[in-house]
Amino acid sequence: MNARALDEHLEAMVLALHAAVNRAMPHVKDDPALVDQALRDCEEILEVILDGDVAGWLA
Repeated sequence: MNARALDEHLEAMVLALHAAVNRAMPHVKDDPALVDQALRDCEEILEVILDGDVAGWLA
């Protein structure tokens, strides 16, 4: 297993989560659709992480 590649992949996922939250937070009160989409994005990213298909990530 390539630990560096795994670290880079997980870092990209964390940055994607961070970006989704940052995109949604300013719009919590005025754009519920955007917030809902950001939550779905976060859920999708977390599902991929929790699935734990490391071999697939590094392929």
